[in-house]
Amino acid sequence: MYDYLIIGHGLAGAILSQRLLEREQKIMVLDQPDQNHSSTVAAGIFNPITGRKMFKTWKADELFPELNSFYPKLESKLESNFFHPIGVYRPYFAIDDQNDWEAKKSDEKFYAYIDKTATSHIEAHQLHDPHGGLFLNQAGYVNILKLLNANKKYLIDKGCYQETMFYEQDLKSHSDHLSFGDLKFKKIIFCNGIMAHQSEWFHWLPFHPVKGEIMDIEMGKRPKTIYNRGVFILPFENQSIRVGSTYKHHFDDMQPTEAGQNELKEKLSGLLNETYQIKGSRAGIRPATKDRRPFIGKHPDNEHIYVFNGFGSKGVSLIPECSKLFTTYLLDGEALDTEIDISRYYSHYPTKPKN
Repeated sequence: MYDYLIIGHGLAGAILSQRLLEREQKIMVLDQPDQNHSSTVAAGIFNPITGRKMFKTWKADELFPELNSFYPKLESKLESNFFHPIGVYRPYFAIDDQNDWEAKKSDEKFYAYIDKTATSHIEAHQLHDPHGGLFLNQAGYVNILKLLNANKKYLIDKGCYQETMFYEQDLKSHSDHLSFGDLKFKKIIFCNGIMAHQSEWFHWLPFHPVKGEIMDIEMGKRPKTIYNRGVFILPFENQSIRVGSTYKHHFDDMQPTEAGQNELKEKLSGLLNETYQIKGSRAGIRPATKDRRPFIGKHPDNEHIYVFNGFGSKGVSLIPECSKLFTTYLLDGEALDTEIDISRYYSHYPTKPKN
């Protein structure tokens, strides 16, 4: 019998599988072929200063030390190379931004994340940055697809990965365990992204799926860091350069659209004043949530069923720390942070939870 059945091998399922294996748990990961994996489309950027007004991201002081420790260790374990802390350059929108960050750069709340500031245009590329900008450290990207492929190989070698369609109606509940086909397990954890929104067990959680589009371009000169203002320019592996992303709450399908690509081109023109060639495009659906906080915890009516989901566009930053907290919750009985525990939405459940 397995201790845990993990549904989904996106970034959440992959990292959680490693956390549980580290604690000597017997696990099986089921991944569903031909499903939309936002993890495989996502640019994988981690950035401590985000948004139009450049705020420090939620819980940055806990999230970023953990991710900067976790990913290099995972690279070593999986014998792969997917963690790229190449930094981010954030051009200022206005002179007020320059004044603000010149004052903040010595503030201990921001000091760890600021590499340096520029007070005029940088010469690396023809950017629209007349007021200079902010160079951030503890920032970069993770090649998520490379991580997933390396983790998949690792799990297969351990005999704890299967690729099969998962149908909830085939999940059977017993007095002290659950079963799915020939698999028997003590607990099940849903890490299946937007598919959980349609789940019999977790449909009541307020997911707010968001469609995102990116495009691949070629430029005459390859950036050495990520540029980000309204849109990001990411010098990805294999000489490709990615531009993104859009945020659409209402969409008809999971395919790139002409409107989405036009939006990216328009935003890119506000950042970059160089010629480029479009080489391709892609789209994915982020499992975002109403309050922009993850959905983690136990089903209110079944002690064998759990969810680890809802990381939206910041999964690379959130999942290492959240997976650590979730593992200590599962195995050591440590309480979850109330901001991520799904108990905050138990009142949405159609039946009152059992005590």
